[in-house]
Amino acid sequence: MWQVIRKWREDGAFLLFISPWIIGFLAFFVGPAIASLVYSFADYNAITKPIWVGFDNYAKLWSDEVYLKSLRNTLYFVFIGVPVTVGFQILLSLLLNIEVPGIRFFRTLYYLPYLVPPVATVIIWLILFGSGDGVVNTILLWFGGAQIDWMGSEGLIKPVIITIGMWMSGGSVLVFLAGLKGIPSSLYEASRIDGAGRVRTFFSVTLPMLTPSILFTVVMQIIYYFQMFTEAMLLSKGGPDYASQTYMMNTYQVAFRDLNFGYAMAQSWVLFVIILLITVALMQSSRRWVYYEGDEKGGSNG
Repeated sequence: MWQVIRKWREDGAFLLFISPWIIGFLAFFVGPAIASLVYSFADYNAITKPIWVGFDNYAKLWSDEVYLKSLRNTLYFVFIGVPVTVGFQILLSLLLNIEVPGIRFFRTLYYLPYLVPPVATVIIWLILFGSGDGVVNTILLWFGGAQIDWMGSEGLIKPVIITIGMWMSGGSVLVFLAGLKGIPSSLYEASRIDGAGRVRTFFSVTLPMLTPSILFTVVMQIIYYFQMFTEAMLLSKGGPDYASQTYMMNTYQVAFRDLNFGYAMAQSWVLFVIILLITVALMQSSRRWVYYEGDEKGGSNG
């Protein structure tokens, strides 16, 4: 009997201490999420009473050219930008893993851009890639080249934005550096005994042992590009001709510029489903290509 009472007291104390988080989670996450799902089926402008329209908001998405272009742009960043950025981060981490005099200085130097706020980073990129007197165009003129309208070209604006993510990769590079430091030296010794060269060792030892870090970094980069707003908004305002308009930027404009909150909430829920499907597919596929030490079959331990 006393054990039951003591357990109730312990459970009650636990629930009492965690109740502020539970209340906040229900009030500021679950509640708004349910409300947004309901309003996504309504014509709602946050001023007048919502009007139920059923699936009209969702049907409208597939005939909205601006929305479809923002979706294509975001998927471009995810499926092109993520592999390019992660590949660059792996290459850089391999270089920074070489033990040479002064390497700690270079590691610190490359990590610093990660601490710079996105707004300041965009201003730096405007200085670098300005159409007139930008630093890059000035250098091109010095070498006899022609000026390039980086911001005004539909084919160049997305690669320019991807370079921002590459420049701010200090955090992910640290993750890969930690992964490289965690690879047992015995594996490299065994590889040398078997006569494997550097390239073969990289693909047979280094890359498989880095797959947990790659999985984590890919997930973080996907989240980054799906949520990207500041870079596209400040760098080119979504132009030219919506070439850099991201999903979040379009949803923001629909909600707060056009006051069409019901339509914006429908876009948000479609984005949620897209992210969910990509995440589930990525985690399911990780069982085949992510290797953990001690797991003979590869893949996750679960």
